[in-house]
Amino acid sequence: MSIAVELPGGPTLTLEYVLLDVNGTLTDRGTLVEGVADRLGRLRALVDVRLVSADTFGTLERLAQALGVSALRVSDGAEKRALVERLGPDRCAVVGNGANDALALQAAALGIAVIGREGVSVPALLGADVLCASIVDALDLLLDAEALTATLRR
Repeated sequence: MSIAVELPGGPTLTLEYVLLDVNGTLTDRGTLVEGVADRLGRLRALVDVRLVSADTFGTLERLAQALGVSALRVSDGAEKRALVERLGPDRCAVVGNGANDALALQAAALGIAVIGREGVSVPALLGADVLCASIVDALDLLLDAEALTATLRR
């Protein structure tokens, strides 16, 4: 299972993992953003989706179970980056909004920063390859390899 993103004049990205931050990315103050569950269901058919979070609101396990994905609680950005490195940076996409996502966004083959209702940190923004106005937009982009190719075209 993978998503292939052809980069004109560059390598093809073959994404096997999508690592998603929870707080401020998939949720707004602990509540799942509308439209996320459906899109994650479709994305799960293409790649291995994992929630990776410090779990500020204590919702990680419940959300992972409801969404049918695995979850990993981490304490800081270095742990998120280490997960990307273990899985293979060239096989990972990371989606997040917080300062603790910046290292993982930068290490992954594809980093997508999301501006949600909780905002986006400057370090996350600077570590990303793509900026999306919402998590729904980010998931839609991952589900449409041609649109992602157009966004990343150099």
